[in-house]
Amino acid sequence: MSTPPRPRTAPTNGAQPGSVTNSKSRTGGGFNPSLGVSVKKTVVQGAAGVGQSAAGGKVPGSDFMSNEDIRAFCEYHRKQSRNGATELAMDADHLESILRTIRDPNGTLGGSRARARRVTRWLKKAAAADKAKQKYFASLYGTFEREFESDLRTIGKARGQQNPTRSFGWR
Repeated sequence: MSTPPRPRTAPTNGAQPGSVTNSKSRTGGGFNPSLGVSVKKTVVQGAAGVGQSAAGGKVPGSDFMSNEDIRAFCEYHRKQSRNGATELAMDADHLESILRTIRDPNGTLGGSRARARRVTRWLKKAAAADKAKQKYFASLYGTFEREFESDLRTIGKARGQQNPTRSFGWR
């Protein structure tokens, strides 16, 4: 095994030959150039299949194989709707407050509040629709439990068996 050839001149750290350069002053004092930051990003490519969100993750409970799956599905979408409704309502208020400050072509603020309300009305309706979705997903699971309660009891999966209550007799 041979060793690589040794350099004929000393390394200069990018300085021109003949000039004197102190690498400490050039790099900002005691900065350690051997210290680095590494960032990794994983990208999943391909279209989302059945039961998968657009981000590539699987929606909880989208298999619908047990009542836990149905409950997880309803709970996931109910929480997503709650977050979406909150964000849309806050965005509607923010947009309305900004649009109120815009003057009309005559330079007055007379009708700016009414115009801002007319514009943001649709965003508020979208927030109300997301709020209604919360109620519908909660109703979905409640109706499922009511309609299939007898089947769930016979299967016994995901539901604790209720012990028969004992009467308090002294004998």
